[in-house]
Amino acid sequence: MERRWRPALELSAFVAAALLCAWISNHAAGPTRRLSWLPERAVPVVAVVAPAPAPVSIAPVQAPPKTEAPAAKPHPHIPIAKAPEAADWDPAALLARFPPLQGQAYADISGDETRWLQLHGALILDARRSDVYAAGHLPGALSLPVWEDGLAAKVAALKADPLLPVVVYCAGGDCEDSHLLAQKLWLAGYRNLRVYAGGFPDWMAQHWPVTKGATP
Repeated sequence: MERRWRPALELSAFVAAALLCAWISNHAAGPTRRLSWLPERAVPVVAVVAPAPAPVSIAPVQAPPKTEAPAAKPHPHIPIAKAPEAADWDPAALLARFPPLQGQAYADISGDETRWLQLHGALILDARRSDVYAAGHLPGALSLPVWEDGLAAKVAALKADPLLPVVVYCAGGDCEDSHLLAQKLWLAGYRNLRVYAGGFPDWMAQHWPVTKGATP
C-alpha cells in the first residue's frame, strides 16, 4: 500500500523537533552566552538627583600609614594606569558641553570627547562580553554586555539621571553592540546617549589609562 504524504503533519513534526533542539542548545549554554526566549521589557528610568556636597573640614587630618600593594603583572597589550583617576563629577559642565539630544536616539563621539566625559564623571557603559571587559576597560566603566542574561535588570539598576550624558562603547569598527545597548537605553528613557565610535581599540591607541578586573 502506497504511503500518502501529509505535508502539514510532517511540517509540524519538523518544526517541533527544531524548537526542541534550540531549547536544549540554549539551556546547555553558559550564563554568559545564554539568550532569553522572550524579549526583555524596558524598565522606566528613575532619575536620581545627587545630594549637595557636605561642608569640608579644614582641620588637619593625619593620613593613615601607607601600605605597599603587590605589583600587578603588566599585560603585553594593555597598559596599566599608575594610579586610579579621581573623576571630577560636574553635572553642570556635562550638560553645558553635551546637552540632551533632540530628534535622535544617540550620537557618535570621538576619543577626545570620551576622555573628557570620563574625566568629568560621566556614566560610561561597556557593551562587550563580561570576560572581555575583565581583560581591560575604561576606568569607571560599568559592564552591560548586550549578549548576556539580565541586561534589562542591569539597565533598571543604573538609576541614573536620564538627561546627563551616558557614554556607550564596544570594540569599535564593525561592532554594533554599543548601538544595540544605546537603543535599549533610549527605550528605557535615557535622552543623552553618546556612542564612542572608536571603542576600546581607539582608547588603547591613545595610551589612556585602562582598568582590569570585573569591577569598574
